[in-house]
Amino acid sequence: MLDLIAEGVPSPTAQQIADRSGISIRTVFRLTEDVESLHAAAVQHQVDRIAPLFVPLPTEGSTDERIRALVANRAVIYEAIAPVRRIAERLAPGSPGIARGLEYNHRFLRSQVAEVFDTELSQMKRPLARDALDAADVASSWETWDQLRRVRKLSVEESARVVRLLLFGALPATTLSDHP
Repeated sequence: MLDLIAEGVPSPTAQQIADRSGISIRTVFRLTEDVESLHAAAVQHQVDRIAPLFVPLPTEGSTDERIRALVANRAVIYEAIAPVRRIAERLAPGSPGIARGLEYNHRFLRSQVAEVFDTELSQMKRPLARDALDAADVASSWETWDQLRRVRKLSVEESARVVRLLLFGALPATTLSDHP
């Protein structure tokens, strides 16, 4: 299913999945109780596929270095998940398993931003720190990346430059050094 989506098939049928897997359609239905269990299995498989891309990010060093490390890692992740993520966003309202997977991803990525920029956020007063975390989270989100890549049609490097600039703006204690 994931391979078909990555190849541009927006909603693979059970028959296409069976053909691609080299099994009968009957086996597909025997292995999965329903479409939702197929979605849940696909989510788990996607998590397993991309897990190696989630590397530890620096929590020390200059803000510039940490912004660059976060954006570089997000670019790799977002480029790897793009076709599947776009389909997941479309299917999430009707699929609790996919919706849970996306929610988990949102929480994980937000906590990663909070961890990477804890130095800056901890120096701010509470309302500003919360707003700065929200801004940094949105700036480095899948939705922002997808907007830049798919809608604005920017290259990976152009998108990364924009996200870095957004992050510099989200963390007001920082200065924009040697952009791009």
